[in-house]
Amino acid sequence: MTTTRPNVLLFGVGSIGSVYAAILILSKRCSVHVVARSNYDALQKQGLTLRSSKFGDHEGLRFDGVYRTCEEAANSGTRFDYVVCSNKALLDAKPSLSDILQPVVTDGTAIVLLQNGVGVEEPLHEAFPNNTVLSACVWTGAKVLGPGEAEQFNREGLTIGVDHAEALSAEQEQKQLDVFVEMSRAGGSDVTVCDDIQSERWVKVIWNACWNAVTTATQLRTNRFLEASPQAMMLSRAIMGEVVDVARAKGLTVPDGSVDKLIEQCTSVKDGLPSSMLDDYVAGRPTEVEVILGTPLREGLRLGVPVPSLIAMYSIIKALDWKNAHPEEAKI
Repeated sequence: MTTTRPNVLLFGVGSIGSVYAAILILSKRCSVHVVARSNYDALQKQGLTLRSSKFGDHEGLRFDGVYRTCEEAANSGTRFDYVVCSNKALLDAKPSLSDILQPVVTDGTAIVLLQNGVGVEEPLHEAFPNNTVLSACVWTGAKVLGPGEAEQFNREGLTIGVDHAEALSAEQEQKQLDVFVEMSRAGGSDVTVCDDIQSERWVKVIWNACWNAVTTATQLRTNRFLEASPQAMMLSRAIMGEVVDVARAKGLTVPDGSVDKLIEQCTSVKDGLPSSMLDDYVAGRPTEVEVILGTPLREGLRLGVPVPSLIAMYSIIKALDWKNAHPEEAKI
């Protein structure tokens, strides 16, 4: 770690990445750089615009560096203390996230994951065994309004903790966590530090595995799906219950009543909910099926936990991904 202001590189400046890039700029505690692909021109020329019910409206927020690739960021000569990943979590993507990050992860770099799902940390530990990995559950409403412009709505918050690496001292990991939390809070983020971040991630994936899957498979918002048949609620509870069983078989903590709580949170929304997975499918983008359904499914099979509903939903979403990737072959 440097003794000057930390250098932070954000990889992925979509909706969530834009919000947390703005938070870090507003903190004035670090130098903020970004790797921007589709919105490079806008961020380079006019900076970032954030519309927010919590943080207010900000136009022309400027970065200390805007790059097209991680190679370009590395060639700038800047050593990055933190690399924040707010891109889609695609475990089966080629090249992998670890491959992409290789040029910008050096001795002392902490990797921060602002991504959905479970199982995202393991490939990074394998590729970077001597680097701290900070993992977060993101509880933030956000959407892209246009190139270089995003909106934050509803709540904003992070639950974050260390995903411990065997080769590192807990003291080093904690210090890097503390600095990142302080920067984020200085920018106005509502940050909760958690000693058991994997349990938190798995509790969140109970929600995602169900509602992302059923909305994408049916092309319906949650309320319409649940209205369609009495069996829809049975399926929803089965999906959630299987994720709970797998998490507990792994030795993770899932509070009693979690499924009931998550069902109530969804059904209390009068107009129902769409999902990020549904948005990705409709837009023709690969879905985060592996980290939302694939990891719970594979862990269930490994541990001998029955997961028939996860098998069904995973198979359907994988088929829909294949359909998007092979439109000609998919024609009926």
